[in-house]
Amino acid sequence: MHVEENIEGIYIEKKVRIPSFAMTYEHSHIYCEIFYLKTGNCLYTLYDTTYHLKAGDMFIVAPGDSHSTRYEGMVPCERIVVYCELEVIPQSFWDQYPDMYGAVNHSGKVIFSNRGRLQMEDILSRMVEESSFPDEYSRQFLVYQSLELLLGIKRSGVFVYEKPMGTRGASSDIEDAFDYIAINYAASLTLEDVAKKINLSPTYLSRKFKKVAGVTFKEYITYVRIKQSCQALLTTDDSITKIAFDCGFNSSNYFKDVFRRINGVSPRAFRLNAKKTQGDKFVVLTDYEEKKDKRKDSAAEYRALGNNQRDKYLKALIEKGWSIKQISRMTGVSFSIDGKFY
Repeated sequence: MHVEENIEGIYIEKKVRIPSFAMTYEHSHIYCEIFYLKTGNCLYTLYDTTYHLKAGDMFIVAPGDSHSTRYEGMVPCERIVVYCELEVIPQSFWDQYPDMYGAVNHSGKVIFSNRGRLQMEDILSRMVEESSFPDEYSRQFLVYQSLELLLGIKRSGVFVYEKPMGTRGASSDIEDAFDYIAINYAASLTLEDVAKKINLSPTYLSRKFKKVAGVTFKEYITYVRIKQSCQALLTTDDSITKIAFDCGFNSSNYFKDVFRRINGVSPRAFRLNAKKTQGDKFVVLTDYEEKKDKRKDSAAEYRALGNNQRDKYLKALIEKGWSIKQISRMTGVSFSIDGKFY
C-alpha cells in the first residue's frame, strides 16, 4: 500500500484477512488511521498494549503512534480502514468540534450500539465505493464523507478511554463487559446480569471493573446512557420522557437529575443551547420553567402507567409527604376527596 497515491490525503482500504494473518512488525504513520472491523476478531497492539476487537468495533490510531494487528478466531476477518491526513479536514470543522480533534489525536478503541454499527457500515461502504471508482468529484465527496464519519463517531461512539483508566487497554473479559453495555444500555442492566453473560462472578466483575475503568459498574452504565441521551437530544425531536426511557432510565425525573449533575444543565436547556434557538445566547431556564417542564414529563410518565401501577405511584407520593393538590398538578389528573376536587 502506498498512501502517497491516495486521493489527496484520503485513502480507503477494504480487505478480508484469514484468522491466522498477522502484521508482525509495528509501524506508524503521519496520518490518522480509522480501523473498523466488520467481521471476525482482531488483536490490535498499540505500543506494548493489546486491545481485543470484535465485529463492529473500531480503533483510532493517532498520527505517529506505533501499532500492529493480528487476526484470530474461526471466520474470515473483514476490515475497512480510512487513512486520512488531518489537514484535509476543514479547519472550521475542528473549530466547531474541538473534542473530535482531540479524539483523532488520541489512539483508542471505540465501541458502538447495534444502530451505531449500522450507521458506521453505511458510511464506510459509501466511502469504499467512492474511492473504487474515482472521478473529478471524488475528492470532495470523500471529504464530506469523512466529516460524516467523524460526526457519526461523535454521535454514536463510546471511547473506552473517556473515563479514567487504571491501565491502558483492558483484559478481554472487561472489554466484553464494555461491549455488552454499549449494545444493551437501554435495557435494565444489573451487575449480576452482565457478570453472568461474561462468565464472571459479580464480586470479581465489580472489583476488576473499578480497577480497569476507574469508575464503578453503575457509574459507567450511567455515563454511557447519558452520552446516548445527549445524541438523542441533538438528533431527534423525541420528548425528554421518551429519551429517558429509550436510554435505560426508568424515571424521567431521575434522568433529569443525573443529566444536570453531569452536564451542568437540564436536558431541555442542553437541547435549546445546542440548537441555538436563542441565537448565540446561552439558554438558562428559570426555576419556574424547570418546574413546569418537570411537571409535564411527570404527567406523561403517570399516563403511561397501568391502573395498578398508578395506585402504587400515588401511594408512594403520598408516603413522601405530597399533598393531593401537588399530585394533581404534577399528574394532570383531578381527584375528588369528600366532594372537593383537586
